[in-house]
Amino acid sequence: MIRVGLIGAGFIGRNHLNQYEKLKDRVTLILCDKEPDRREGDWSKVGGNIADSKGSKRDVSGLQRYSDWKELIADPNVDAVDICVPTPLHKEITLAALLAGKHVLCEKPMALTVTDCDAMLAAAAKSKGRFMIAQVIRFWPEYRFLRQVFEDRRYGQLKVLHLRRQAATPGYTLNNWVLNPKLSGGAVLDLHVHDVDFVLGLLGKPKAVCAQGHIKPNGSCDRIHAQWHYDAVPLVQVEGWWDMPGNFGFNMGFTAVFENGGVHWDMNTGKPLAVYENGKDPYTPEIPAEDGYHAEIDYFLSCIEQNRDPKLTTPQESRDSVALALAEQQSAEMGRTIEVK
Repeated sequence: MIRVGLIGAGFIGRNHLNQYEKLKDRVTLILCDKEPDRREGDWSKVGGNIADSKGSKRDVSGLQRYSDWKELIADPNVDAVDICVPTPLHKEITLAALLAGKHVLCEKPMALTVTDCDAMLAAAAKSKGRFMIAQVIRFWPEYRFLRQVFEDRRYGQLKVLHLRRQAATPGYTLNNWVLNPKLSGGAVLDLHVHDVDFVLGLLGKPKAVCAQGHIKPNGSCDRIHAQWHYDAVPLVQVEGWWDMPGNFGFNMGFTAVFENGGVHWDMNTGKPLAVYENGKDPYTPEIPAEDGYHAEIDYFLSCIEQNRDPKLTTPQESRDSVALALAEQQSAEMGRTIEVK
């Protein structure tokens, strides 16, 4: 039985809690949040943009609870921590947990700067704990299908890849912290980094990135449209934005064009992923119904149980995803192509 301390019970923390409840045969959960209402299971004021997006009230009376994450990490009976707090706290809590020998699952983005990411990598290298960043899109069923058909070349060579993550301006975080670019990194690091990480995991680092974006006076990049340059794939486009009115909601999706067909999916249409093979009728392949959050946490727990480092997503790749997202924003700000090292 793994004793997991969940630090942060906002929108993403609640989605993680839902998964731990399904894994009671493997996990004993400890809850930590500085906000009294959340600590008591009242999420009626906590919204979100996907999955368990509407707040509710839950009975958490059976859980051990902390108001201070430092006290939770000091608890010798806690084996692992799941960090679901605002991004500026990722580095501090991760370093403390790794120093204490805990296993660490930390929400994306890894940190706000590459320097902070490197400090987290260095701490992980010295710790006995396993370390993983919660890059949930790598575990999302539709994206796993895309990766599978890319790797087995069932539709031939990839020619075009277009990923998109599109949203209304988020208004569901505590004190609207996510709208402060100094705290969240704006849409580029908080939203768009999902797709940055997926493309990195699929194709590796590009030679260069070229982007256009909408950057507000406060420095927040609320919209980014980027092209990644590869020798093997002629066209790779990645876009992310959260500048639509509130009634737009949220969408994520992709289009992949191969030599012998294409794959298309947009979540907010309500239609399943479709495959279009040359000379055949479109069809919907069988996609596992497993929730991406569940697959992600199940995998992290398996790494602990089997005493192995995560391979489906690595901290180094998460660090590189931050670097690439920041390179895109730099390209948009400077109006030129940025070479990737």
